[in-house]
Amino acid sequence: MTLGARATTTTTTTTRPRRRAGVATRTTRTRTRTTRKGAKRRLERDADARCVAREANGRDADGEANADAEAEASSSIAVIENLDAATQEELETLYVACKEKYFTGAPAVSDEYFDALEAKLSYAGSGVVKKYPRCSVRGKAVYSDCVVDEAQMRALQTSYLAILALGTLFALVDFGDDLRAVFSVVLGDHGPNVPQFRVPIVGLVGLGLISRGLEKLNAASTGETLAMTGECPACHEDVYAFLPVRRGQARERTECHVCGRKIVFETQFERRETSPWRVTGKGRIYLVSEIADFSVDKSADDDA
Repeated sequence: MTLGARATTTTTTTTRPRRRAGVATRTTRTRTRTTRKGAKRRLERDADARCVAREANGRDADGEANADAEAEASSSIAVIENLDAATQEELETLYVACKEKYFTGAPAVSDEYFDALEAKLSYAGSGVVKKYPRCSVRGKAVYSDCVVDEAQMRALQTSYLAILALGTLFALVDFGDDLRAVFSVVLGDHGPNVPQFRVPIVGLVGLGLISRGLEKLNAASTGETLAMTGECPACHEDVYAFLPVRRGQARERTECHVCGRKIVFETQFERRETSPWRVTGKGRIYLVSEIADFSVDKSADDDA
């Protein structure tokens, strides 16, 4: 019985229920939609990130461009094309700005323009271009700058006017007596107070003074003679000289009234109608070398 029962025992197996085809299809579609939505969101986020980065880069570029423009505007120099039409203050401001730019290593103008600007200010007697005594290694010379001496020019004109007035006084006094004598003879007056004829020596001297005064006054007024002044390269005292202007340049050898050293004025002149003397000038004062300048100081060597 037991063996039969074992033999007739049936085994049962469990199987999973099959999914329906429609449910699997819907699940696949749902997953596909979710994947597409995630990819779209990622693309949108990437696009937004690129836009933000582009805007930031644009702002940075604009900021750098504005900064460069502002720096260039602040460092730019208004170059004056016509130097003759500008005032002295404008030329001085431009000269200082160009000089500062040159020392920074970024010159704003050419060397020819700067030299012309410096020459224009030198002819005008500006203080911004004044240079103190210095030496040239190449030329082995010590020199300083010289400009027009307006005080000496006014003093020169005053002295010529004084000579003219003195000559006029001499002529009037001396020739006045002769004129009274002539009128007395014409009128028939033979009284004791009638002046006698004589040689008008004083009057002739007065005429000479008048002629010389007019000649020199005209030369000073028309710019035939110009006073130049500067520092002595040896003792740094002010020296001056009166130079002729006919050739456009002059070279005058003189000596310092303080230290007695020989100096040479070398000057160039330029006609200018705005000047009181119709001419202006600039140049240099060179120190004449002496043997003592190249001798060795033995006392200094002994001290050393």
